[in-house]
Amino acid sequence: MRTSYHWLVFAASNILLLALVAMVNDGLAGWSVSLFIAGPCVILPALRLPTGQLLACLALSGLAADAQLPTPPGFLMSLFVVGAFFVLSVRPWLGRVRRTPQIGLAWLLNALYFAAFTGWALARNQAGGAAFWEHAAVDFCLSQFIIFPVALWFFDFQNSVLSLAGLTVEPRRGADAF
Repeated sequence: MRTSYHWLVFAASNILLLALVAMVNDGLAGWSVSLFIAGPCVILPALRLPTGQLLACLALSGLAADAQLPTPPGFLMSLFVVGAFFVLSVRPWLGRVRRTPQIGLAWLLNALYFAAFTGWALARNQAGGAAFWEHAAVDFCLSQFIIFPVALWFFDFQNSVLSLAGLTVEPRRGADAF
């Protein structure tokens, strides 16, 4: 059996995206604004990796995301897994490798992840005042606006890294292999 390193390339690119978002958030801290970009991390791995490699990729990526946020360990990792299985459930309707549905899914997953994170923050703080909702609305709008160029760049980046590593970039077909 041949060992595939696709999952490691996807996990490394996800961690790079999360690190870049963290650096941008550090720069935006003076304006009390932050970006939440997690949706694109799930799309291509879910469309191209067998289930076992997908779970390994999402575990590594999710734990890296959890390390950056004040969430309990495994919070975003479990959201990544749920999002990946959602992408797998709608995969038959996506057709061949097209950017528009992939970006739409990244936008949708990002919105759902943001809602889950906001719900967790609300339950944790039990505040929910006007300042909380104003901050959440600004962060959500900014994150959803910026997701389109980020997702376009990120999907091309992942494909380029796979090509440079000499790995195929074909979507998965047939039965899943562990």
